[in-house]
Amino acid sequence: MAEKTIGQLRPTSFTEINRIHRQTLSSRNGSLVVTSATMGEGVSTFSHIMALRSADNGQRTLLIDLNLRNSQLSANFNAERKLWDLPKRDKDDPLNDLITPVDNVPNLDFMAAPRDDESVQFLRDVQRAHRFFTILEKQYDQIVVDTTPVGVLNRLNADPVLLAAAATHCAVVLLAGVTPRKLIIDCVHQLEEAGATLGGVLINDYRNPSLKEELLAFTDKLKRFSPTFADWLRQKIHKSVWLTR
Repeated sequence: MAEKTIGQLRPTSFTEINRIHRQTLSSRNGSLVVTSATMGEGVSTFSHIMALRSADNGQRTLLIDLNLRNSQLSANFNAERKLWDLPKRDKDDPLNDLITPVDNVPNLDFMAAPRDDESVQFLRDVQRAHRFFTILEKQYDQIVVDTTPVGVLNRLNADPVLLAAAATHCAVVLLAGVTPRKLIIDCVHQLEEAGATLGGVLINDYRNPSLKEELLAFTDKLKRFSPTFADWLRQKIHKSVWLTR
């Protein structure tokens, strides 16, 4: 199975990625459910990078797309969504027919989002979801699960709170400067109340302006009063080796 975005989503040698992976996964075999408070936080990207980092470490890794609201990972991997038929399967079915190796990425397999609503409903029970993870944990060192946001639920989605409670641990992604504080608190509260083990909260700084961007914005305002000085200052900002994104 080919992956369309592997070149864009493999910064696995970055120091920050190593630190995050070490805190959330490297010493904790089992399943990690990744969620957020609302849409657009970067959950799919974070899940993808963490799975790649585990695979690079030599750990047998499975990445699962259970984000039924936006199955971005399944599209990125050109993966066919199949009928999981979880209610009809034997208790210890290894689910190998739903899993595909990722081309050119040793130790990484992928499980595309289910196409049947029955399997989604099946996983809305904590004990059944726990059994689902337990079966897969027999084959994999680490399992990373991309899910929908906690605050965006309907009958077509697997409940990320219940999945997190059934998994070994979970992580929450939030977009710095964008996600409302109240939604973050509510999200964490729901996870803790359900009995989920929160491994960490990742702050996605993608939308936060850098110091360089803030200074350039200041020069735009300054230009009204002193165009010559503003242009000089912009040149200095652009040439500065310290002001990098």
